[in-house]
Amino acid sequence: MNKNYENITIPDNIDDFIDMGVQRAIDVKNMKRKKSIRRNLGITAASLIAILTIGLSNPAMAAKIPIVGSVFQAIEKNIYFPSNYSEYSTSVNKTAYSNGVGVTLSDILCDGQSLYVTYIVESEKPFKYTSWGDAPLTMNQLMTREKYNKVDFSDEKLDNTGIAGLEGKFIDDNTFVGMEKYKLSSLKTPIPDQFTFQIKYTDFETHSLDNHEERDVKSGTWAFKIPVKVNKDIRKVVNLDNIGNDSVTLNSLSITPFDMIFSVTYNKDKWSDYKVAIYDENGEELQFSDSGVDKDNKTENMSFKAPSTESKNIRIVINKPILKKGETITDSKGQSETSYEEIGKDLIFDEIIKIKAHERK
Repeated sequence: MNKNYENITIPDNIDDFIDMGVQRAIDVKNMKRKKSIRRNLGITAASLIAILTIGLSNPAMAAKIPIVGSVFQAIEKNIYFPSNYSEYSTSVNKTAYSNGVGVTLSDILCDGQSLYVTYIVESEKPFKYTSWGDAPLTMNQLMTREKYNKVDFSDEKLDNTGIAGLEGKFIDDNTFVGMEKYKLSSLKTPIPDQFTFQIKYTDFETHSLDNHEERDVKSGTWAFKIPVKVNKDIRKVVNLDNIGNDSVTLNSLSITPFDMIFSVTYNKDKWSDYKVAIYDENGEELQFSDSGVDKDNKTENMSFKAPSTESKNIRIVINKPILKKGETITDSKGQSETSYEEIGKDLIFDEIIKIKAHERK
């Protein structure tokens, strides 16, 4: 086993592989919450079979698990939203064993709007399908199935849509290190200063890119119950009072070193009729991650890459695409899909938002 995972040599073209991985890794389980028109991301998600087995403690595995430093340090520069996670994280280092697989909950971080948890998954038997292509060890996600994930201040299941499973990297054929992000802001309840996080995994999986029916599933039971302290000082809440127009109302904007969450209500039409782009003060578009929609189909909550900590303002642009209906194709199962071409757009909102002055919550 590789005990020096922080010093892993990263291929020169790792960014290309990560981009490929992100394109393939958008979670299909919440497709109804994504914009089919404008979220033009390649979607690949595994349909896991629920195989629940009771795991036995394995003392031999305990000797093989490496001494854990910070998984954040190993992956934080090569994930979808790179940032200095390790600067704010807390070491946990709790390990569970089942069916020849040891899972270590390594680090935890909560900024008041999201919960970030890192894991080391180490198997006695090598993982299959650890590469996106011919190069070795380039797979940057490990698919998972959970029995539950929850916090003690809410009865709702945590929202971990976006990148499917754990985002990180294989450090050898037997070991994956990665992170899971949970969107606490979706709970619609105040986040306390301290809480308890619980999770139980039942499957870890890789699959072949050439044949999605070929999978390597490692099943068992890995459960954790961890206390969490919230660092709300790193969260910036921007005042959006009275910002909007007849078509849109800007509800909230909160920024941490790791991401930016923006909520907007569309007053006239459904959320899927609009396209939102956010730019930093240098005119660079901030990378979009994922979005969810409230039950009214009018309020959208989006996650973007955070602007630089030195940024004084951002620009929010909302357009309504003008679409031309294209060809309708019906497959052998009788399911139809209609294509649309964007032939123009109506500008709905375009305004500079100051983010320097803020209040902390």
